[in-house]
Amino acid sequence: MLRWFVAPPLILLALAAAAMAQPEFPFQAVWIYLPDSGAALTTTCDGPLPIPDGRIVRVYWDADSDGVDLTDPIAPLCDVPPQCEEGPPGTFNFNEFPMNGAAVGLGAGYFYADYGMDSHGAMPDPPRYYLRIYEPDGVNFIWTSAVKTMTSGFQEVLLRHSDWTCGSGGPQCMVRDEHE
Repeated sequence: MLRWFVAPPLILLALAAAAMAQPEFPFQAVWIYLPDSGAALTTTCDGPLPIPDGRIVRVYWDADSDGVDLTDPIAPLCDVPPQCEEGPPGTFNFNEFPMNGAAVGLGAGYFYADYGMDSHGAMPDPPRYYLRIYEPDGVNFIWTSAVKTMTSGFQEVLLRHSDWTCGSGGPQCMVRDEHE
């Protein structure tokens, strides 16, 4: 008799939880560069000054799996970041973040992304991404990370100093409109 009183509320609770579920995120990646990963990233190659907080770090998609090149697009944003409730599939809640090492107690030249980069709806194909750190002008980059392949689920993407290449390659081509 007791089961007739307990079972219906449990079923309703399960249905309510399913109805209020968050959108599906095939992967969530938190980008990290810590002091124990190597020397601070600097404002010039082999320079003494660590990059200050606020410098822009952009996330690029190695869409053709041929490694870092100037044709790689920035990771595509969802329609309404950062919620991304409507997608479309294969898009993200952000594609850039500021350096924040000093603010989070790591020191200038390091970062720990404030929140995870969520892929929405479908695992991108290929799931390969890398970072670029830009000059204060926001156009020319100075540091480029190695390409990292994401897996399903939550992951912390810990970069090492050996993952970085320094050198400005000029401005990154960013297509604002496919008719350009």
